[in-house]
Amino acid sequence: MTGGRVLLAAGAAILTLFGVAPARAQQDVPRREATLRPLGDFLARLEAVRSAPNPLTSDFDRARLRARPGIEAAWAGGRLAAGAGLLLSFAGDSNEDNLIRQDNFLSDEVELDRAYLRLSGRTTAYSVTAGLFDVPVQGTEILWDRDLRFLGGAGAVELPSGAFSAQRVVAGVSTGSQNREDESLAATARWEAETGPFSFGAGYWHFGETGALVRAGYARTNRLAPGGLDYLSDFDIVHVIAGWELLGKRRPLRVRLELLHNAGADDERNGGELRLDWGEIQDAGSWRLRLTFQRVEQDAALAAFGGDEWWFRTQQRGARASMAFGLGRRAFLELSALRQRRDDLDEWLDRGFIDLVVPF
Repeated sequence: MTGGRVLLAAGAAILTLFGVAPARAQQDVPRREATLRPLGDFLARLEAVRSAPNPLTSDFDRARLRARPGIEAAWAGGRLAAGAGLLLSFAGDSNEDNLIRQDNFLSDEVELDRAYLRLSGRTTAYSVTAGLFDVPVQGTEILWDRDLRFLGGAGAVELPSGAFSAQRVVAGVSTGSQNREDESLAATARWEAETGPFSFGAGYWHFGETGALVRAGYARTNRLAPGGLDYLSDFDIVHVIAGWELLGKRRPLRVRLELLHNAGADDERNGGELRLDWGEIQDAGSWRLRLTFQRVEQDAALAAFGGDEWWFRTQQRGARASMAFGLGRRAFLELSALRQRRDDLDEWLDRGFIDLVVPF
């Protein structure tokens, strides 16, 4: 009898190991159904531009509606997740105007916005993502427009804190990220750390197959090589980050400085951004004042991927001030004014936005 019980127990263990557990064992294990959460946001924007250097579109006003509805499903306590979403964009100008107006989007467009799988560790704080997804590193839009997606893979891991309160390494590779048709390559890696109110970071961006961007019309403010088929410089950009945060009793104050150096350029290769935030958007009645200052030499960054709210991505200096007011559930209304000048021009460009942003 004892031997039979042992054989039955061993058989049950083997069946369980290979996922064929007896009915009673299956009843004892709670079902783990997928959990769903919404992704994305809605943007309604009024925009005005004055004194742009292109005579075809020097002064203009436009309205834009953009929605990025999506959903993420997670299983196994969030260790496995899949997400998908669409981009719907409608604007008061034509798609033919977008390259002239330095946009990273098409005015009228419906396309796939997200499609990814993510695996996270059970006992180790790591994650691996593949597909079409948000840029894995956050920071200055001199390097990457937050609305441009990564098409490839990325990974992140939390490191032992050591002398810091937290440490993290993030890396990713993307291809064809500007218009989903070019063959450009982008690779990035960054280390981040925090200690008390201070944060630090150091990162690297490499851009390859850049001639595809020139041929697609994204040369912008970077210098071109003789013949005009590729850029004059390579783009191997080192950047360092320093931040400070004061969590006051009522409103936080945050300061963030990012400095860039393109090791692939012989000159005109340095840049940086300083951002100051007072307050934060939480709920109805909250507010945030933000001041941003940029100075970027001509080949300090690859202008094809720079944030399109700054008309000039490189070879420029400028400042932006914005005031945001919370409307509830993280929705906010933001008023922004931007003033910018290209290094080889005397006249300043002015740009203003009124944005209604509703996160899903």
